[in-house]
This record gives sequence, structure tokens and C-alpha cells, in this order.
Amino acid sequence: MRAFLLELKLAFADRGAWLLVVALAAALALGVRNGAAADGAARADAKRMASAEDDWQRQLKSALLRSPLEPRQVAQRPSIAALPPAPFAALAIGQSDLLPAHEQVSVFRIEQPAEARTELENPGRLLAGRFDLAFVLVWLLPLVLLAAASDLCAGDREAGTLRMVLAQGTSPRLWLARRALARGLPALLLAGGAVFVAAVASDGERATARAWLALLVILAYGLFWLALAALVNGFARTAAAAATAAGSAWVAFVLIVPTLLNLVAESLHPSPSRAELVAESRAAAAATERRGGEVLESFFAEHPELAPPDLQADMLSFRMAVQSEVGKAMAPVKERFAAAALAQQREVERWRFASPAIAAHEALTELAGTGYWRYRHFSERTTEFKDQLLGFFEPRFHRREPVKAADLSQLPRFTFAEEPFADVVSRVTASVAGIVGLAALLTLLALARFSPRRLAA
Repeated sequence: MRAFLLELKLAFADRGAWLLVVALAAALALGVRNGAAADGAARADAKRMASAEDDWQRQLKSALLRSPLEPRQVAQRPSIAALPPAPFAALAIGQSDLLPAHEQVSVFRIEQPAEARTELENPGRLLAGRFDLAFVLVWLLPLVLLAAASDLCAGDREAGTLRMVLAQGTSPRLWLARRALARGLPALLLAGGAVFVAAVASDGERATARAWLALLVILAYGLFWLALAALVNGFARTAAAAATAAGSAWVAFVLIVPTLLNLVAESLHPSPSRAELVAESRAAAAATERRGGEVLESFFAEHPELAPPDLQADMLSFRMAVQSEVGKAMAPVKERFAAAALAQQREVERWRFASPAIAAHEALTELAGTGYWRYRHFSERTTEFKDQLLGFFEPRFHRREPVKAADLSQLPRFTFAEEPFADVVSRVTASVAGIVGLAALLTLLALARFSPRRLAA
């Protein structure tokens, strides 16, 4: 322990080490602040939408108690399908700046496009991503660790003092491990502290368990970079060479490999063009409207139980029939979009261990509740809600039945149940296990280089 404290003291004897710590602390604080601000805005929006929905329900109940209403009067206001605020959103903004947290669902429209957002976003900002805590942990923390641990023994070898250190009888492997941990510990402690601060800034009760898992991700990720620094020092003959090699490794693992993997995933599983989706939607709507009464007659032929007594097509029945036809025409296109997105995500997960940065970021966004799988779960629940809403109104439109007060309890309202936390834990632990495996491999390779004979050579 005394030797470890001595290494810690020596590490902070350099003013540059203090500057690194201060810079990292400032970046972590800014990341937590940005994440907490985004989380606060999301919670305010969710509260506002919930309040508006409750007000509408009270108004509707009051109106129905006075007299029944036509289905058109009840359905004219779109229902809101809202995703609850993420349980640990201050950790990572993730996909929340790309995908909407709510959709307006109406029987008079096929859907509110998932890519439509209520606020304007700068495309360049969306492409670069937000500066949140996950960004600091995944992209900047490795730089700090490599800067602190890049010269574990290369400088001593270059200066000729390495033999003096080895002459003290200390195991070279133990000495290198102690030195690496002493130089990496302050940064890891700061990162771990920032995670728990973010948990307090989020939903503290639900975020606590996720914060401990995030700490495991950070420790595994940090050990990978320290092991990489140790391996580099096992080969580098000078401090400059060690720093150059460590920097090149950061560029490869954090920038190049993720970019290449993204290109490969998009090339293997390209998404259909958004313009194609819009064009096919308009073409299907126009073709259906041209067919006019034929569509309605075909609909009533398939659903005779919904036909009104006189079989006269009114505008509401016509619109409902048109939307049903357009929905059928658009279903294959939407399925291709969903299938392409799922295939790309599977491809990323399959090759994420080619870069620990990808595995760490996937795990952190998963824990934050802003990752792909939670938004996919929300999309599936929204689709189910659309079907429930249509199932409630469509028979009443075609039969021209009014909505009564007794029907209010049957009117669908969107509810979102989080996916089992065990599923989240399973995906996160798989990422942690992969990062630990990579760190262990680098450690074994580094230990093979840390024999007294090789270090003194």
C-alpha cells in the first residue's frame, strides 16, 4: 500500500497531471449538466402532455354525461402516445434527440410520422451528437487515461533509469500494474462519481441500480485502456513512441472502427428512402380516392356486420375505408424500414467488440433508457395502441353509432410498460463481459512483455 501511495504521489508531482484531472472534472460536470437539462426538458414535456390528456378526458366525460356524441366529435382530437422520461437520462441522451418521445395517433390519419419532431434541430448538431456524460466517458476518458499512463516505463527505459528500478528487487509486472492503477485511479474515481451525480439528477430511485451497472461498464472500459497503455509500453523504446502509439490506438478504436462498422451495417442492410415512403403513401392515397365508392363497397362486402342499414356511403365511412386501404398499401414499406433498422442494430451488436467504445456506448445508452431497444419497444406499443383506437372507432363510424358515457371506459388510452429490467441487465452484462475479455487479453499480452529480461533490454 505504501508503494502504491508513493506511485500516486509521483504521478501528481507533474503539473500536467493536475491539469488533466481538472479538465476531465470540467468535462464530466458539463456532460452531467447537459444530460440533466435534456432530462428536465423531457420531463416537462411529458408532464404537459399528461396534463393536457387528463383535461381532455375530463371534458369528454362531462360532455358524454350530458348527451351522446357522434364518433367524429370524439375522434377529432388525436390521442397522445407518450414515452415516459428515461429512468437515467442524465447519463446519455442517446437516440432521444433523433426519435420522438410521443406520437399523435388519430383515426383520421394513417400515422404521425415517427421522424416528425415538434422542435427544430440543427442537422449538423444531430450528426455530431450531444455533449453528454456518455460522450465524455466513451470518447474523452480514454484520452485522459492514455495521457496519464502512456509513459509507464518507456521514459525510464529511454533515460536509462529502468535498470535501477528493477535492481530494487520489485517484480516488474507488479510494479507496472501498480503504476498503471495509480495513474488511472483518479480519472476512474472522477468518472464513477459523475455517474452517481447523474443518477441523483435523474430519477434517483430507479437510476441507482443502473448507476452501479454503469460503474461496472466504466471500470471495465478504463481497465481496457490501461491494459492497452501497458502493452504499448512493453514495446515502445521511447516516451514519444509510446505516446504516439497510444494516440493511434485511440483513433483506431474510438473513431475509425465505429465509423467503418456503421458504414458496413448501412451497406449490408440499407434503409429504404424516406422519399420512397412519402411517395408511395401519396400514390396509394390518390389511387384509393379515385376508386371512391368501389373501396367502400369492397369494405362492406368484407365486413357486412359494419354496413349501415341503407348502405349509403357517407364521408366518414369513405375516409375510414380509404385509410384502411392506404394502410394496407403502406404496410410493406414500413416493414422494410423496421426490418432494416433491426438488421443494422443486430449487425452493430454482433461486431461491437471490434471496438470497446461501441460496446461501452451501447451499454451506457441502454442503462440510460435512451437506446435502440427501448425506443423499439415504444414503437411496438404505439402500433398496438393505433390498432386498439381504430378498433374502437371504426365500427361506430360505419354503423353510425354515437359514443355514450358507458363507452368511455372502453375508449383506449395509451399506457407504456417498461421492458423487464432483466433484459436490460442481460444486454449490459454481455457488453461488460466482452470489454473485460478484451482487457484480459491485452493484460496477458502485456504481462508477456514485462519480464525483467525484456524490460532491461
